[in-house]
Amino acid sequence: MNGGQRNTQDHYNNGKQGKDGSIGGDNTDGTPVRFTESSSVSVSSSVRCNDYTPSLDQPFQYGQQPIRGPYITPSIFNPYTAQNFKDEYSLTKLLGPEKSKTLLQRHYSSWVTEDTFKRIRDLGLNHIRIPIGFWALGNLEPDEPYVPELSLDYLLQGLKWAAKYGLRVMVELHAAPGSQNGWNHSGRGGKIGWLNGTPEGEKNGKRTTSYMKQLLKLLQGPGWSIHAIFMLERETTDKWYKEAFAEMRNVTGQQKGPWGILHDGFLGLTQWEGFMSNSDRLALDVHQYLIFDHNLIRLSRKDQSNFPCWSKNMQRSSLKFGPTLVGEFSSATNDCAIYLNGIGVGYRWDGTFLNEDGVAEEAACQPKKNGHLDGYCSCEVQNHVATYTPEHHQSLSDFTQAQMDAFEQGMGWFYWNFKTETSALWSYFDGVDQG
Repeated sequence: MNGGQRNTQDHYNNGKQGKDGSIGGDNTDGTPVRFTESSSVSVSSSVRCNDYTPSLDQPFQYGQQPIRGPYITPSIFNPYTAQNFKDEYSLTKLLGPEKSKTLLQRHYSSWVTEDTFKRIRDLGLNHIRIPIGFWALGNLEPDEPYVPELSLDYLLQGLKWAAKYGLRVMVELHAAPGSQNGWNHSGRGGKIGWLNGTPEGEKNGKRTTSYMKQLLKLLQGPGWSIHAIFMLERETTDKWYKEAFAEMRNVTGQQKGPWGILHDGFLGLTQWEGFMSNSDRLALDVHQYLIFDHNLIRLSRKDQSNFPCWSKNMQRSSLKFGPTLVGEFSSATNDCAIYLNGIGVGYRWDGTFLNEDGVAEEAACQPKKNGHLDGYCSCEVQNHVATYTPEHHQSLSDFTQAQMDAFEQGMGWFYWNFKTETSALWSYFDGVDQG
């Protein structure tokens, strides 16, 4: 989950609370209520997260008013790293259904609480992005060991808390059946099994469309007044996007329901210019990071803060495609966060990152360019904010501010993430607390 919006005069200015809505509670065992198409919630339409954001019964002017919002819990995975697991697929297959459910339920019930939403509201943010995997909607194949439906229950709880504090929600289908990109955040790392030219890949494309429609219907159930937008993150084909978006509008009707958001597939914004022009409330998402490029991660602190392409690219895409937002960015100037690149992969920063041939590349950290402090090129040091000098704190603040200003040349931004266990550079809350 991440979120976003700050006051236009102060990135960390506290917002003011509007009138609370009337929200249903949990089950007696503390778990959220089951999320079905008949789920209902009564929300006060006058709830506002702050003075400069419209209440939930008023339209948010996407494209005019910017969206602003926040290797997250390595402790979940640490006990199993020696057993050759690398993603949720292999973890749930290793543990089995009951142990997997117990582990994940313990995490879901404690990592995000109502206080999380309240603090996001109090920090002046106005949107929250909640990613889910397809398995949240059930209907799994025999070879899919994921825990079905559990995360959907917690999505329901999150939507209730968001409504209570006047926050709008972007519900994101982050993982598609078969894996849309072969990366671990798709649920299963390795080969791509989604629209890959095989009958199974075609089937998974159709399953994804079905899941999207199922989720739309759930969010339009009786009594729901949740303002949500959708994104499927993937490397994709034009044909599927057009068909899926048409199915989405068949469910919602024209000029109704949530926005649709396409991910750029890491192809770059210029590759989408003119695509699906004049569509009904369709936006393009890009994830902006310097740290996954071996050349850009080498830039000095000053050059990173002044990276020239962001504003220009957002302005051009907003003109050539249409509404464009940044669905992920962070304050990270290195890739040292634990498991960020994958389990056992290493880090570009300190020279332990293994390329596709299994060879370690030259360390990205350049002492002459980045400073001569002892340990600066150590990822262990970089992951401990207590070692940062005042100058380093200021450079991170400048870097983050520059990104926010650039991304608001488009629809706005979502910060990834609201908190982490071990890496302050990926935590909005830590960024605020550490200045």
